[in-house]
Amino acid sequence: MKSHKMSVFRIFPVFFLLISCNGKQSDLYHEMTKIDVHVHIRTENTEIMDLAEAEGFKLLTLNTKSHSQVYIDSQMVFAKAMKEKYPEKISYITTFSMENFEDPDWADDVILKLKKDFEEGAIGVKIWKDIGMTFRDSMGNFVFIDDPMFDPIIDFIIENDKTVVAHIGEPKNCWLPLDSMTVNNNKRYYESHPEYHMYLHPDYPSYEKLIESRDNLLAKNPDLRFVGAHLGSLEWSVDELALRLDKYPNLAVDMSARVGDLQFQEREKVKAFVIKYQDRLLYGTDIGITVEDNIESRLASYENRWKSDWKYFSTNETMTSRNFDKPFNGLELDEDILRKIYFSNAMKWYPEAFN
Repeated sequence: MKSHKMSVFRIFPVFFLLISCNGKQSDLYHEMTKIDVHVHIRTENTEIMDLAEAEGFKLLTLNTKSHSQVYIDSQMVFAKAMKEKYPEKISYITTFSMENFEDPDWADDVILKLKKDFEEGAIGVKIWKDIGMTFRDSMGNFVFIDDPMFDPIIDFIIENDKTVVAHIGEPKNCWLPLDSMTVNNNKRYYESHPEYHMYLHPDYPSYEKLIESRDNLLAKNPDLRFVGAHLGSLEWSVDELALRLDKYPNLAVDMSARVGDLQFQEREKVKAFVIKYQDRLLYGTDIGITVEDNIESRLASYENRWKSDWKYFSTNETMTSRNFDKPFNGLELDEDILRKIYFSNAMKWYPEAFN
């Protein structure tokens, strides 16, 4: 029997090594404290927090959209309630309203509101894509984030040592015809929502203009701690993202809703990118949950996403995705890198989180 066991190990060494490796990564998943830096919790149902604790996650919930202070306040109710119940498990990001943005006192009013939000526990400010893609001034011109009107607000954020997390623009696919898009989730979305498909609306700002506005903001505010949501809207090319990370030292990016874009790109190039910029990448999902949702369905989505993404980052297993047709292999990152992208980088860019 002993010789038979030895022969099995000789014949299938890779198999047993894979079993051992995957077992180690599974143990690490359950042992390691992790942070999902990009979620949207709009319910007081505590089952989401129970699941997060069971899976070893802390959560950073982002309040977003700029069209209405009433809408922003409604999100903050849920964020504050969860923070009060779970002060060490969840933190939240505020945002500001663009209502009446051409009024002379608008920036001062925004600053007063942000001051109150910071005093009550907000650890940063979300800037959403509607700045650049929705708001127009009285002359009909689109308003971009590098407009001087935002300078006093950005200065106030820097003075208070808070972080900006910004979703500027959309995936580059948004400006391409459907049959030229790289991932199926974009194809499905823009086919169902042609009103948001910028390829069909050439009168709206270009992808390049929106990225330029964000880059201009970074260039004139080198002391601003900044997280580019969704791989900084440069999800289509790790080379393009690397150029910005090299140029702007205070820029980090979260991976929320864009892990599939990494999986689509060439594995070795992506792995080299992650290794090189391991101190600037934050894990996130962009999954939301509201009072109207089916709680069981949403919890299943969270758990599936967390475990699937972990498999991609921690193993070299062959995987498939409904977002594109070709199979791909995981990155098999080492433990030090996993701890950075799942925890320590978040604590560096959001230093007040979970205090």
